[in-house]
Amino acid sequence: MRKRLFLLGAMAAIVAVAAPSALARPSGSTADPGITAKTILLAGTFPLSGPASSYAPIPFGIKAYFSYVNARRGQDGKRGVYGRQIIWKFLDDAYNPANSVQLHRQLVEQDKAFAIFATLGTEPNIPVREYLNQAKVPHMYISTGASTWGTEFNRYPYTVGWQPDYQAEGAIYGKHINANQKGAKIAILFQNDDYGRDYVAGLDNGLGANKAAVVARQGFEITAASVASQLATLKASGADTLMIFATPGKTIQTYAILARLAWKPQIYVNSVSATDTFMTLAVANAGADFVNGSISTSYLKDPANPKWANDAGMKLYKKIMAKYLPDRKVNDGLYLYGMAKAYTMVATLYSAGRNPTRASLLKASRNLNFKTNPFALPGVVTKTGGADQFPISQLKLIRFNAGTWLEFGNLINGRGK
Repeated sequence: MRKRLFLLGAMAAIVAVAAPSALARPSGSTADPGITAKTILLAGTFPLSGPASSYAPIPFGIKAYFSYVNARRGQDGKRGVYGRQIIWKFLDDAYNPANSVQLHRQLVEQDKAFAIFATLGTEPNIPVREYLNQAKVPHMYISTGASTWGTEFNRYPYTVGWQPDYQAEGAIYGKHINANQKGAKIAILFQNDDYGRDYVAGLDNGLGANKAAVVARQGFEITAASVASQLATLKASGADTLMIFATPGKTIQTYAILARLAWKPQIYVNSVSATDTFMTLAVANAGADFVNGSISTSYLKDPANPKWANDAGMKLYKKIMAKYLPDRKVNDGLYLYGMAKAYTMVATLYSAGRNPTRASLLKASRNLNFKTNPFALPGVVTKTGGADQFPISQLKLIRFNAGTWLEFGNLINGRGK
């Protein structure tokens, strides 16, 4: 895990892709804050430290992709987006909602960010949403799959989600169990907050009339030292299937405790923990026998899976990693996640026009229709419109075996029938 904490202590709260002097708003300009003729400032917060610091690679993946965009010539023949260099600034909120609100005030009121982008975490984003919607600042493509971002878009018009929502993912697990594990006895380990409860609600919806299959539920606080007592209780319930709805640190710990308990249920692990790095750590702590066979979902290509070795999008990802993050683990899917999200943001900036405003950026995000993303699975679209404000809803089931996640079945629309 020490490798996962690379330079977190050394990372000052700020990382910028372009020169800080470019942040000033031109004197007398009527443009929105954070945008000039040559630059555009995007900003967000991430847990570079604290209980969710395993997500730290994401903003660096974003930074690498924006650096690539700033250096290449785009569809308009200019570097950046319509000749503007993207400045990317992010701060460490340690996954603490109070910190998140304070730091977003700084990014908006002092640094004059054009838009908040990719801020991570359900719990940090909920209070931030209130502030940003009151301030009328775009709260774009946040790094959390809470269903509220899509269901409450009328109430919070400045907040836009991105990835498949947790309820949709949970529903897919419930439907899969109904179809493939007749008579299953299900235990649920969940993070006791909106993040974990979203997954539980989705699972219940997917199980439908089969909700009685859930024989035990145990919640835990993200700051808890261990989930050993919860897992012992779940094992005692007689369950043969375990749902792990947790952030990566607790997921890795769960596998280790399962090995100590000698309990080998069929495991479903939520997608945010299903990366090569986290599963490698799970195997190292628990042994392959307790990890192989785990089921999850994905909508992005897996850099650890050799099937994508000759794929154009994966080649681009590895090229960017080699140039801008040469010392980082290329098989860590969180870097690719950051690039996939940054790709959507760049495409949205183009859709917002040659002289984008906050209003035109939001309008573009509410009317997406991107057929491809080079880092997403083939067939996954990014689309919003009307009452459907869930940008990505398609997922594939994946199964872990011998160190690799293997896709099976077809793409499933988590919000479809």
